[in-house]
Amino acid sequence: MRESGSLVKEVTWTIGSPKSATVSDPKAISMRRVAGKSLTALAAVVGLVLTAACGPSGGTSPTGGRERPATTPADPFSTDPAVTGVQSLFDLDPELEEQVGTVLIGPALDIDGVAEVSLQSPYMDDVLSGVCGTRRGNGVYGSAFGQRREWKASGLRIQQFAAVWGINSAADAVAQIRSRLGCGTYRDREGLHRVLGERELSRLSGLDDQLMFCEVINEEGPEGSTHLCTVLLARGEIASRIQARADTAERAEQVTRELAAPAAKRLAAVS
Repeated sequence: MRESGSLVKEVTWTIGSPKSATVSDPKAISMRRVAGKSLTALAAVVGLVLTAACGPSGGTSPTGGRERPATTPADPFSTDPAVTGVQSLFDLDPELEEQVGTVLIGPALDIDGVAEVSLQSPYMDDVLSGVCGTRRGNGVYGSAFGQRREWKASGLRIQQFAAVWGINSAADAVAQIRSRLGCGTYRDREGLHRVLGERELSRLSGLDDQLMFCEVINEEGPEGSTHLCTVLLARGEIASRIQARADTAERAEQVTRELAAPAAKRLAAVS
């Protein structure tokens, strides 16, 4: 910005101060007035161009220097929770955070060869499921007070995630995922998913809703496919998600069903 200002000053001296003119010369005075008006207009134009290119001075954002809330590309300036998918923690009961911790199963699981994975942090927030490219925003809410656990064995990886959906309800979050299962295929960081559809699951007591579905990832991949099954459980404002990834569809489905019952029991115990 200072270079541009110097440019304007240099032009002012060159045009506005002709060495051959004197103050007493009427022609010189006329030339100075004309040059002055021209330079004033030039300076205004340069200022407008620089402002447009560099934005407001001092780097102040359109929000007055405050951080913008999390938004979605659909409306980058919206603070409407339905658009951003962000739940305000001030609107949630703080006791829910403690209840989420009691919903997690384990840490030990009664499955041969399975060991708990040490996580850098158990805290995480996410959408209830990323199936069919589901992302936060436009009516889809991200979680609050989320916590997770993970286990692994040869050819098997198990994850549990539990969190709060308090703006609507956990059952509404499950219903949203159910409505998206017809996408067929989608891509994410793991690769190409083919959604195999909903799976029957015996009714688990004490819940508002439940859903189980399976997928196959990188079905034609050179390293072989991964089979993924997911169960979603809802009660009140808390939802629990169990996922099993395995080398075979039978193993993924078996483990997911096996863990659905203890996960539902923990969730149903929340007051």
